[in-house]
Amino acid sequence: MEDRLFGLDVQLLFDAFVLFVVIMIMYAIMSRLFFKPVRAFLEQRKQAVAADRDEAQQLQEAAEVSKAAYEEKLKAVHKEAEEILSASRKAAMKQQDAIIDQAKSEASAIMEQADRETVSEKQRIKADVRKEMCGLALAMTGRFADQADPQRGEVLLEEALKEMGGEAWLN
Repeated sequence: MEDRLFGLDVQLLFDAFVLFVVIMIMYAIMSRLFFKPVRAFLEQRKQAVAADRDEAQQLQEAAEVSKAAYEEKLKAVHKEAEEILSASRKAAMKQQDAIIDQAKSEASAIMEQADRETVSEKQRIKADVRKEMCGLALAMTGRFADQADPQRGEVLLEEALKEMGGEAWLN
């Protein structure tokens, strides 16, 4: 046996050949029993992952569309709110102007009424002072004259007023 290379003999070659055939048969059987189902399972898994990825992509696109629509509506709501606030401010300014105008009108009417009352009171005071002066003038002239005449008293009053500077002291 020593003259053989690696100790190869016919029995070893036959055993190797039989072992090779058995391995090939086992491979074929296992391929049908295990490898094909595993490959089918992996293919199904691959398709499921691809389907999930596509669905996720579609959901993300739908979410982006919804987000864009939401932002657009939000902008519209903000714009509408700003318009409402602007209109409210304008209305408030108009109302404020109307109130101010009304107050000015009422103040003007009050001032006119006060002016009229002042003029009326001034005229009444002038008349009272004139009567009082007339009475004083008559009393003074009564001492100087024997007879007191009301018309004569009026003339004397006018003269006394002219001497005192006119009607300036009545104002």
